[in-house]
Order: sequence, then C-alpha cells, then structure tokens
Amino acid sequence: MTTSHYFLIESDRVRHDLVLDGDLIASFHTLEAAEAEANRIAYRTAPGATLQFGLDLKSTLNDLEIRGATFEAGNVSADVLPRDTVSK
Repeated sequence: MTTSHYFLIESDRVRHDLVLDGDLIASFHTLEAAEAEANRIAYRTAPGATLQFGLDLKSTLNDLEIRGATFEAGNVSADVLPRDTVSK
C-alpha cells in the first residue's frame, strides 16, 4: 500500500535541514545538497520518483525559508532508511 510522504527543507543562514514526515534526516551546507539527498531517498524508495520543491514559507524577519515536496511510496521513515542515507 502506498501513502503520501512529505519532505521539508528548513533553511536559515547557515544550514538546510532535510525532514521526512516530521523526522530530521540530515543537515546540509547548501540547499542543492539537501534537495539532491531528498531526491536520492525518494528514488531509492520509489524508483522513477522525482521531487519538485516549492517555496512554502519565507520569513525575512528571521531569515527562514521552508520548501516542501511530496511523493507516493510504501512505508518510509528515518528509522527504515539505509544506514548510508542518514549519516550525512
């Protein structure tokens, strides 16, 4: 059975946190690296999947941006990802 899964990238001045269904996966120095890792995870769990991140929230007051993307797959969480995926 497939369900919808949601990636968030929470960006501030110094890091980009990649979150999958509410679980922090890793932090990256660049937005591009966080998006690439999200696409790699999505492709590993649902071959052929590609993500399109859209800007969901931008706060200039505290320099925060949140981007989100969804994909359909079976059970996916930080607990079941391959070890090399979560050690960034």
